Amino acid sequence: MSRTARNFVLALVLMIVVVVAGYGVHHRTPTTTTTTTTTATTTTTSATTTTTVPTSTTTSPASLTTCRGSQFTGTNVGSQGAAGTGYDTMTLTKTSPGTCVVDGYPLVTLLDAQGAPISGFNVAGATDLPAPASGPPVAHTISAGQRVGVELRYSDIPIGNAACPTVSQVDVRFVAGDQAVPVTFTYPIQPCEGNLAVSPFYPG
Repeated sequence: MSRTARNFVLALVLMIVVVVAGYGVHHRTPTTTTTTTTTATTTTTSATTTTTVPTSTTTSPASLTTCRGSQFTGTNVGSQGAAGTGYDTMTLTKTSPGTCVVDGYPLVTLLDAQGAPISGFNVAGATDLPAPASGPPVAHTISAGQRVGVELRYSDIPIGNAACPTVSQVDVRFVAGDQAVPVTFTYPIQPCEGNLAVSPFYPG
């Protein structure tokens, strides 16, 4: 090979080396940097406070307080009768302050002149008495100085030769076991049968 040809080949090889080297410089594979971003998620839970308000029922004292015998005095208004049937009317007057409630039928005990109970009688509630004692039993709120009425009905016709006992007074109670309201009869009555009727409490 001639010197000229050899120099041409060397120059060509050198050129190729330079080109390849330059390509390597300008086309390096870039370093890949991976950045991992962690996002912190904060969950806020609101505390719910439930306030339960108890139901409050307010009832007036009058609707809760049953009248007591110690709060009243009793008076016999009078007796009347016809065709073998007698009626006796009483009033009970509230003497204590405040209010109370009477309801239903009174509990009545028949007593003799010495205050001893008279046995053999049954006093039952009834509404078939003359007005105003003929109404149904309802609650009445009573204030100091007000009155309620009670009426008795009885037969005054003797049965055979049996003597009719003399009732000089009665004890009236609002509830069983309570203190009685004594009522003295100005003119004693003589019921002749074992069954007597008593009205509900009514405004006196």
